[in-house]
Amino acid sequence: MKIKLSICFFCVLILGIVGCNLFNPTDSANIDSGDANALTYEGYLKFRENNYPEAEYYFRKAIEADSSHSEAWYGLAKTTLNLQGINSFELLKYVNTDGSRSTMPISKMDEETAARYQGSIDAVIDFVRMFITYDTTGRLDGVINYRKISDGYMLLQMFKTMLILRKVMPSIPACMSINAVTGEAECSLGDILNGLHGNKSVEVLNSLNEAFTTCANNPEAMGSVASQFLPGFGDMLSPEGKKVTTSASCDAMRSVTETSDDPDENEKALSTVISFSGYSQSVDEDGDGCNDEEIIDGQDNDGDGEIDEDPRDQSDQYSYDEMSIARNAITHQTGAENLLIINSVAPNDKYMNVDIDMDGRKANNEEWDFVYPEYRRRVENGNHKFKFAENLVFNPKNLPFETYMERKLAVAKDYEGKYSLKYRKENIGGCWVNYSKDDFLKALEAQRVRYEE
Repeated sequence: MKIKLSICFFCVLILGIVGCNLFNPTDSANIDSGDANALTYEGYLKFRENNYPEAEYYFRKAIEADSSHSEAWYGLAKTTLNLQGINSFELLKYVNTDGSRSTMPISKMDEETAARYQGSIDAVIDFVRMFITYDTTGRLDGVINYRKISDGYMLLQMFKTMLILRKVMPSIPACMSINAVTGEAECSLGDILNGLHGNKSVEVLNSLNEAFTTCANNPEAMGSVASQFLPGFGDMLSPEGKKVTTSASCDAMRSVTETSDDPDENEKALSTVISFSGYSQSVDEDGDGCNDEEIIDGQDNDGDGEIDEDPRDQSDQYSYDEMSIARNAITHQTGAENLLIINSVAPNDKYMNVDIDMDGRKANNEEWDFVYPEYRRRVENGNHKFKFAENLVFNPKNLPFETYMERKLAVAKDYEGKYSLKYRKENIGGCWVNYSKDDFLKALEAQRVRYEE
């Protein structure tokens, strides 16, 4: 089964499950008595007539009369979307949905359209945030809550993320080459994600975090999406089991995409997102000399004391223990390590050309087979390592862990050769012991490309 955070696919799926929400014509309101109800009714009438300025006027007057009137808030949210001229179908025509991974979504959108949508989407998101705040703090009457439009809100967040990525394209080295025939930048979504650093990555992570937070708070709306890309769904789980699994998985991604004051933690978070997207560069990102040595299972697969610090792409070559996943979901054991239980992993076409431990053998069994094949035995023995990691020695000088991590981080950022291969073998250990001089020079070049500004 696939677990991929394909931004394009995610948007299309969300749009497909949208019911009565932000993007669709409004339902009729309940009309009782009182000024707020009457004003809200007038607002809905004007909305149906496509007279959005008048609808906005009445909805705002209704909220002034009764700030807890959720139907007025709902109507104003939908009116704001239409006033801003946001057309989800127009947006989707710019999204590459044919399965090709060679084109950045909405890269063909012209500057004027992109700027218009950037401002419009931000305006709607700002208003919906206010709606959410009022709803979740108990200041609305509960007739309508923000969950009614949460799937549309997630779609807006994903479009916002794509617009952010489009905006940073000119600063990404891989996007600076323009095709003479098409006049377009010759870079993929993966090139852009891997080229993000510093504030650029923070902006993308923040946008994704809002989408996954909404998903975690409203798992029912995401059930159809989750059944497409989460393990253990199918017909095995009850509706409640699906809800728990979806909520936990979205919550795990919400946690992953939380930003930090530490830029290095943000880089690590982005690396995890990239691995879910299937765009890992297969270079050493954490300074231990190994390439994509861990998998996203919430466990320490290489024995260095860290978890998922240099993850491999999630691919259809992963086999999951669906019965255990279902059992854990139903019994509310919903941590990532309980919902990503892997039976086996095998190299796809990409990883057939990757030497994970740099021992001169690509895609060999030691790099893909667990020491303990059965998940139960891995838990019993407290050992989730792959076989290649059994022979690795990290921190050969037995430095304090904090000191060791500082040195490993410094090595991870070194693309000038400040830290020699000898230094890395003696102070870091890990896979550096398998490197030849030529391997070391190639690794430095890969880092230069990665950090090139």
